[in-house]
Amino acid sequence: MGADAVFAEFKARVRREVEAALEGALAACEATEVRRVAEYAALGGGHRWRAIATVAAGMTFRDDALEVCLPSACGVELAHAASLILDDLPSMDDASTRRGKPCAHLAFPRWAVDMAPPFLVSLAFQTALRNPLVSSERRIAAALEMAGAAGRMIEGQEMDVTQAAAEGSGALLECYTLKTGALYAASAKVGAILCGADETDAAVFYDSGMGLGLSYQFLDDTADQLGGGGRSGKPTGQDRRKRTALSVYGVEGARARAAAFAEQALAPLERFGPRAALFVSLVREADWARDA
Repeated sequence: MGADAVFAEFKARVRREVEAALEGALAACEATEVRRVAEYAALGGGHRWRAIATVAAGMTFRDDALEVCLPSACGVELAHAASLILDDLPSMDDASTRRGKPCAHLAFPRWAVDMAPPFLVSLAFQTALRNPLVSSERRIAAALEMAGAAGRMIEGQEMDVTQAAAEGSGALLECYTLKTGALYAASAKVGAILCGADETDAAVFYDSGMGLGLSYQFLDDTADQLGGGGRSGKPTGQDRRKRTALSVYGVEGARARAAAFAEQALAPLERFGPRAALFVSLVREADWARDA
């Protein structure tokens, strides 16, 4: 079986397992309106790139990484779902569609939508920390990594909302590093930590995950302007009022930067050889907007 086929099978399996585990975690909660918002935001859509990054990084160190990393992969997706609800609010991007359906604030009472993000974040940490396959020390280290990423995401979102990134290309890159790159980087590092990586190797996956996240964000900007909404689940033009990679670098410049970030993600992985093949494939695969 070729590398592409191996990765396609791996990706499909992770997505199935994550979806089933998320359904179970949410079903175990009280059947409230807030839970229904959380289910609406977290289930039945999304590429699950961040969860895949967690497991793919772990596979570098353990063959059973899917089982070992599944609780934290679900935690990553729950936290990401919380950020999407917030990102779409009228006070943020004022979006109308997410993952091919109306945004949560257009489908549920506003009070329930406001309560859903903290509910999702709380459930994310509960899910990730209930993992008997990993030592308490590594569970705590992974949870602290995710908590740090959450703080950086909030800082980046503030830059985005206040348009501090409009000051220039350096500010835009800082915004994207915090807003998008931090969660990808932490997701990869968490997978490595849970599967036994030492500090040096875990840091390598943090850097590689950061390159992956930045590449994705630059391509997402391209898709927003030029097409790709059918694959991303969002209509085009949602970012037209903001400073983005396209407004700073132009189409070809943004694509070139995305390619450079992908190379940045790949370079540190050479030290692991074939063991990192799945993460290498992830970096090369997560480019749905490249030709948009």
